[in-house]
Amino acid sequence: MTKQDIDTVDLLLSKLDKKQLADFIRKECSVNVRFQDRFLALGTGTLFKPDPAKFASRVEDLIEDYSGRHGYIEYRDTFDFNRAVTRILDEAEEAMRIGQWEVATAVLTGIASVAEEILNSGDDSAGELGAIVDDCFEKWHELCSETNLPISTKSEIFELALSRFNDKELKGWDWWWDWIKMAIDLADTPEKQHRVIMALDAIKPNGDDWSAKHNAETAQKYKLEIMSRCGSPEDQVKFMYDNVANPDFRQRLIQMAWDKADYDEVLRLARDGVNHDTKYIGLVSDWHKWEYKAYHEIGDKDNELQLARHFFFGGSRWGEKEYSMEAMYSVLKSLVPHDEWGKYAKTLISEAQGKKDIVRLLYIYTQEKMWQEYMGYIRKNPSIYNIDDTPKEVKKLFKDEIIKLYASAVRHFFQCASNRDSYRTGVEFLRKLIRYGGTEDAAQIVTEQKSRTPRRPALIDELSKL
Repeated sequence: MTKQDIDTVDLLLSKLDKKQLADFIRKECSVNVRFQDRFLALGTGTLFKPDPAKFASRVEDLIEDYSGRHGYIEYRDTFDFNRAVTRILDEAEEAMRIGQWEVATAVLTGIASVAEEILNSGDDSAGELGAIVDDCFEKWHELCSETNLPISTKSEIFELALSRFNDKELKGWDWWWDWIKMAIDLADTPEKQHRVIMALDAIKPNGDDWSAKHNAETAQKYKLEIMSRCGSPEDQVKFMYDNVANPDFRQRLIQMAWDKADYDEVLRLARDGVNHDTKYIGLVSDWHKWEYKAYHEIGDKDNELQLARHFFFGGSRWGEKEYSMEAMYSVLKSLVPHDEWGKYAKTLISEAQGKKDIVRLLYIYTQEKMWQEYMGYIRKNPSIYNIDDTPKEVKKLFKDEIIKLYASAVRHFFQCASNRDSYRTGVEFLRKLIRYGGTEDAAQIVTEQKSRTPRRPALIDELSKL
């Protein structure tokens, strides 16, 4: 509604008397259930006891309203559905603002109880349905953190959250863990803390099932969190060592050992991680990085060299500059004695060739200025893009041959070109051929293409722009 519309509404409200307003509201309530629900919600917490089922029912009615004839909310309608449910969530926010804790709890309890229905109600490609559940739990956490929340309300929410977690409500989604987060936040007595720990201990891995393993590790992380509130630091460290297979705990323990400069322990934990997590490439890479750092600190150059070579050949994640191909090549050159580097570089070339790792093979050729070897690769793989990427030194040393190979590649490109976009691209290649010094070759290709039969007006038009 625009500001002008709001001003008009305010003006009308100032002119109407109480009877006129009452008659209008009564009439609308009799013919519009949604309006009736919103109006009666004004009395929740004052005239009426808050009932979570009422709020759940309102959401279910909205699901029905927005569902098409197939009982499914279409992608185009999820935004409006989100706004409609958000207006109900706003009632919880307003209740928190004025300290109506029972109302806020009832609203959030009701909506959370139909969270799975919301998620399964339609096409969530735009994320509008999941955003409703996100918003609901954000308000739950906001409510749990309220300093003025009565003890009785805290206990009520604690019991609700723990029971929903134990009942596995929303299991399979991350929101399942929001229940235990709420319980941890509200576990303000040893008895409650013990019950949370018991609930977490019940989450066990199941063979090779990845999901069960992930849930068990997540439960351990939350158990450590509650132990930080009711246990000693020594108990927490022991718990992490007892469950060191949890990669999050291993990372923490390695970091603790690193901070104390206990590099032997760093290496022990990292090596154990490499052996334990052989199925998980990303984790193995993490443990190798810790090994590499420790070897560097203690001056173990042989092992540092071995791991630097591992990272050079792709043992790191995309975007990690510290362990990138370029960074690791520099490390290799710094670790290998100068008079032995030539021999060592040949082993890198041999490994790259064996792995068919062209990127690293050409990188080594470039770094070592092995232009003859680089040109040998181009002769075997004379594509337009390979030639374009060739170092300028190679293009200069083998200029005539480069022009010949490039002209041949461009000629082949035009033979396969069949539309204006490809003709336009071909003209760009001709311009590059001219820049390489192949003006005569480019002119000959233009003549050949213009004389092709049947005639291609679009091709001739693009060539005329050269």
